Order: sequence, then structure tokens, then C-alpha cells
Amino acid sequence: MNPGRASATIFSLTHDLPAPRPPDAGGADGLDAALLSTGDGTRDCGIRWIGRAGARLHVTGELAEQVPAQLQVPGGEPLIGRTLWFDGIEAGLAFDAPVDVLGLVARNLARASAERRRLPRIELRQTIGIHRGSDVEHVRTRDISQGGIGVDARTLVAGEAVQLTFDGLRPLDGIVRWVAGEAAGIAFADELGWQILFPWLRGIQQSPMPAHGATEPDALLQDKLALRLDLPGRVREGARWWNCRIHALTAHQVEFEARQSFAPGAGLWVALPEIGGGPVRVLAERHGRTLGAFRMPLREADLRMLTASRRTG
Repeated sequence: MNPGRASATIFSLTHDLPAPRPPDAGGADGLDAALLSTGDGTRDCGIRWIGRAGARLHVTGELAEQVPAQLQVPGGEPLIGRTLWFDGIEAGLAFDAPVDVLGLVARNLARASAERRRLPRIELRQTIGIHRGSDVEHVRTRDISQGGIGVDARTLVAGEAVQLTFDGLRPLDGIVRWVAGEAAGIAFADELGWQILFPWLRGIQQSPMPAHGATEPDALLQDKLALRLDLPGRVREGARWWNCRIHALTAHQVEFEARQSFAPGAGLWVALPEIGGGPVRVLAERHGRTLGAFRMPLREADLRMLTASRRTG
């Protein structure tokens, strides 16, 4: 990131290796500059994409594949790895050790003057909620910047107003700017400051990776008459909100799944689709699922409304 302009380099919080460039890859304008060293010498390059496990570089001249390499980024130690592939214009590089991607971003921020500090586009995969009136849809993010977010979504329409709910951030209003196939871009109504976005991203980077291939956990809510649901909801502890999935419900208890863990005895507010929700005391937590007791029982009319939502959803 050069001081005075936004970087065109994409910084990724995924754990992917760099894939060969897509057909619509742009030019090298605005890419962060670096030096690539191999057995053939050192050359200038531009960083197109950089993640925890590797980087995709814009380079000139011939480059051998599967050879040791070092990537020297401004203000940091060399990143050691090997070349993966070369297509005549761009090259893939795999690192020998994981890279602190946000550490690279932080160094770039420190080099920029205070009035010109901006975060580059950050690639990440998170579940967020898109709210359109009483309609709620959980989608996966593609990337985020201070001005907006890219998501996987089939049902959005360009020009419509939405509200976005994130884990650990306040709700944000936005406008759908474009839709292409199963992807969409949403501009925030009010731009996020880097002072808010960067700590949030650091929290995501430091959170444990979800377990893959795990078996479905046993239900915490064992009542045979409980409504078995799969509905989007929200949960608040103090001033912080998280998206969740409501799995089971009775008039007295609720079981939900969220990225955040909640300690037994904690006081929460669980927002339920259609009926608003209410205060809850945590009874148990296991494998990302939480069982809570409502402080005031839900009404039978509310349960009937949720049953109808499940049938028509």
C-alpha cells in the first residue's frame, strides 16, 4: 500500500494457496510493490493477492516453477517459500510458514500519513445476515473494504436497501450496487473507519478455526415437543451482536448455534424471526451450540407464528 492512494492488492484471511489468474485479471496499476528473489536473481514484482499460505505476483521475465524463492515486502522480513506456477505474466508462490496477513496491513497503515490511512480490500469468508424488512437471509462474504462488502447471494436486486448484521459489529445499512450471477456487491451507507474495521478483522484472524468433518452434535434441548427449526436469528451479549441459527425452541428454552461461545449463567438477548425475541439465561454450551432459558416464557401465539414461518420458509 503506497501512502496517498488505496492499494489494489487483495489481502486474504482465507487459508488458500494462490490459484492461477482468472481471465478478467486487471493490469498491475496500484499493486503493492515487492522484490522476488530466486536462483536467477532479484526482480521487481507487484503483489496481486497475498494470504496466509502464499501469494499471487505480477512479474516480468521468465520464472522457473518449483524453485526456492523469497518475497521481500517493504518494512518486513523476507517471506520464504517456493514458486508454484508461472503463466508468463503472473506467478504463484507458496510460503514455508504461515504469514500474518494483517501484520502486513498494519505496517502499511503505519507508513501512511494519518489522514490517508485506508485499509485495502480484505478477502474473508464469514456468515452475515442480510435484512430486508422482516426478511432475513444468512450469506457468506467474499471480501470487505471500508466502503462495502462482496457476498454470495442469489436473491438480491441492484438498487435495493438492506441492513447487514455482522458477528461483533453494529448493524450497518447498505445499498446493493451490483449483482452478477451468485455474487453481489453492497455499499455501506456510512463508510467504516479503519479504526473499527481493522480490530474486527484481527479478532476474526485470531478466532479458532471451525472444525471440519465433525459429526452433528447431540441436541441440547431434549424436550420431545420442541420445535425443530433452522431459522436465522441474532444474539446479543452486552453491546455486541452475533448472527446465529435457531435450532430448537419451546416456550421456555431455546437452542442456537453461533460463532461466539457463551458461559453458563450469562445473560443474553436472543432475537427471533417474526416475534422479536427476549432475554435469555445460558444453561449450557457445547460444540458451538448454546442452550438458554427465557426469563419470560414465549406466548403460544408466537410459537404458532414460528411454526408457520418454518412451513413457508
